[in-house]
Amino acid sequence: MPGSHPALHSAPVRQAPKGMAAAISILVFASTAQAAGDGSGARITDKFAQPAFAELQRAAAATEQEIGALCTAPSAEALAKAQGAFAELVSAWGKASVLRFGPLADEHRMERIYFWPDPRGIALRQVQATIAGEDESATSSENLAQKSAALQGLPALEFALYGSGADDLAGGAAAYRCRFAEAIAGNIASIANELLAGWADGTDFTDAFTAPAADTEPYRSAGEVDAEIVRALSTQLRFVHEAQLLPALGADIGKARGKRAPLWRSELTFVLATAQLDGVRDLLNAAGYESAVAEETSWVPGAILFEIGTARVALDGIETVPSDAFADETARDKIAFAGFTIESAAANITEKLAAALGLIVGFNALDGD
Repeated sequence: MPGSHPALHSAPVRQAPKGMAAAISILVFASTAQAAGDGSGARITDKFAQPAFAELQRAAAATEQEIGALCTAPSAEALAKAQGAFAELVSAWGKASVLRFGPLADEHRMERIYFWPDPRGIALRQVQATIAGEDESATSSENLAQKSAALQGLPALEFALYGSGADDLAGGAAAYRCRFAEAIAGNIASIANELLAGWADGTDFTDAFTAPAADTEPYRSAGEVDAEIVRALSTQLRFVHEAQLLPALGADIGKARGKRAPLWRSELTFVLATAQLDGVRDLLNAAGYESAVAEETSWVPGAILFEIGTARVALDGIETVPSDAFADETARDKIAFAGFTIESAAANITEKLAAALGLIVGFNALDGD
């Protein structure tokens, strides 16, 4: 169970949006013994999880370094480099964030890196107040880790680098803002270090995930590992569609609000979404389910990958900036089409893939709507 963390005391824990009114619960129906290094958990750890979190750590450290250079010698070029590093960090996070269990679920690390959804604009208010008040305690990554989750992660860092007044970073007129941004990046780098350590060989979690047995926790069978993977794949897809794209899309073009999408200021909304789809794709590939299921269902993983790829192409083909895209007819059609294929892929994961793996999937209502 995740431990409590003071960072969550002044900002609510993220809850599923109303459209995600059901959480996937999976009952292991049948499974076989899994030898160390021989199952989906071992393949995912080696081929996807460890490289993905290593890249997240690298990107976070690079962002902290570039912001530090900006603070030391402000210039338009230095600001551009810091923003470029931030874009790489967003991509690295998008890919790794599909692993929303284990170390990422502990200590509220998910919310601390990516405080979303945030329909009430808590992060914006807190970040603006911190910058306006020049709270020096927020310029230390160690202190920042004890503050509200809304101040700690990518949405807060995006506003610091791209929000109103960010142009002053290039001219040296925003020294406090720069130190605050550097602290946020340092905090993300620290969390990334924790995630990488949590997925290292030999930890209790990794031992259970790669070689589950009757005496290992939290996984005691290969079926429980596969259930976790299926849950993560489907949840990530529905999160992308229902928590990130749908609120900005609105019921019709007149109700479209691009500024409800994440990371619209940096124009990285669709960069994030495509990276998240890449993470789903790479996790599914690493699991190696094509050869793990019966021959008559071996087509299922490929069909899901095709749908994910189709959605990615649609989002990657949007040329309009995110703040305008949701109200632009051409871009809106691409977003809606991507959403349809994302939901289809999620349904195929919880229905066809789960069944092929011998899992029974049900739904439980969530609190907090």
